[in-house]
Amino acid sequence: MKERGEQALIVSLHDLHPGSLSLAARQREQLRRWGVKEASLLVIPAYHHGPSFCEDSEFCRWIDLQRKEGDETVIHGYFHSREERAKGLRNRFWTEIYTRREAEFFDLPQDVAEGRLRLARELFAGQGWATEGFVAPGWLMDPCLPQLLAREGFRYTTRIDGILSLRPEQRWTGARTYCWSTRAGWRRATSLAWNHLLSLRASGRVIRVSLHPSDFSYRPIRTQIERIVKQALDRQSRPLSYLRYVSS
Repeated sequence: MKERGEQALIVSLHDLHPGSLSLAARQREQLRRWGVKEASLLVIPAYHHGPSFCEDSEFCRWIDLQRKEGDETVIHGYFHSREERAKGLRNRFWTEIYTRREAEFFDLPQDVAEGRLRLARELFAGQGWATEGFVAPGWLMDPCLPQLLAREGFRYTTRIDGILSLRPEQRWTGARTYCWSTRAGWRRATSLAWNHLLSLRASGRVIRVSLHPSDFSYRPIRTQIERIVKQALDRQSRPLSYLRYVSS
């Protein structure tokens, strides 16, 4: 359990699916060498409408090993993609430019969202994996989704700027996360500048670091991540999963 007043370091690995396993495994190994003993693994049930993760035994075995080491599994969307085009320029920015048509739960009808959540939980349950947390792709979700998640028995969700505990009552913890975009050179440069600025302004007792599989492929980004993580650990921040944090 987290002691009162203790600072927490929450590292989450996003977009985990069989196709990202090799990158994610190297990333997780390096994080452990740095001292991150516990993390949250955000697993996509059926990445981009492909086969479900449970059809890949190597991926499932790797997740099982991480869970035995103390990591938690988190449902991360269902397909992590959207086929519908959003209405309005603002919504198109978030769904087509910001996330490149991956904001699956941004405006998903509640009955469709409910069906996908239940299918995801069935897949996780088939592997013996707990499903206390849900994180929407790009942290973008319909305003009614937290209520649906609570009814479905989820313990928490997150947004880019904080953590929302759902049960036994809603509790918001403001904590912006460090995250990077690597799809283009200008995105990488902007990410480095933004996270440097964020590190200068960082306050509060929760430090969040959200990683994607390709982040360590770019040396300046990997170096910045290492610096942020090690500085947090040097300040005696305790590595925790989201579930352990909201349970404390």
